[in-house]
Formats: sequence, structure tokens, C-alpha cells
Amino acid sequence: MPIRNQIEAVTQTLTEQPTFIYGTVNELNTLADDTASFPAVFMYPLQPIAVSPQVNGSVDNTFSVYLEFLYKTEFDQYTAGNEDYVNQALRMANEFIVQASKYREGEGRYFRIKAGDKAKMPARI
Repeated sequence: MPIRNQIEAVTQTLTEQPTFIYGTVNELNTLADDTASFPAVFMYPLQPIAVSPQVNGSVDNTFSVYLEFLYKTEFDQYTAGNEDYVNQALRMANEFIVQASKYREGEGRYFRIKAGDKAKMPARI
């Protein structure tokens, strides 16, 4: 099962119940405009996955996920008026990190979140 399915499953557990959108950079505006409901979580294609063997015979897979947490704003809305959306997007991003760290599929944990490991959570509005 593709990793995006697990990430979509995590987004479905969020309090805000955002729409999940998957696509490329070029598709972002079109897909976001076509989305009937906001907020939305937009996931870009995965970056290359680093596979590294461990001493105990297991293998670690490390990858970066680039997500944007989107809210719809009016075209002429001023930046100061967007502050509430930014705060809501940051809360949703924080909740995503917590839910992803708890996500289980079968016996094992699916995601291991490492604090300070390029933890960038840009909120795009």
C-alpha cells in the first residue's frame, strides 16, 4: 500500500477533518481550486527514500513528507486577516505530528517522528 494512503488515513483522524489532496507542485492551484471543502491537506510526491541497514539486521527507511495545510481565503483579504487561518493551520499541523506518531498498522508503528529532524511545518494559505 502506498505511503500516501497511510498519510491520508492520519489526516482523516484530525479534528478539523480536512480534505486530502495529493499532487505535484504544478497541480496545487488547480486541485486546491477544485476542492469543494476546506481546510485541506496537500501532499507533494515523496522525496527519495534513504534505506540503511542496521546492526540488528533490520532496515531503516527514512523519507521526508512535504505537506501543506490549506484554508480558503478571499482574494482581497489582508494579511492581518489571515492570522486566524495561520494559527488554525499550525494547530492542525501539530495535531498531524501527534497523530502520525501514534498511527499503527498491524503490530508495528508506521511512523517514527524525530524531534528536530528538519521539522518544518509551513502553513500555506
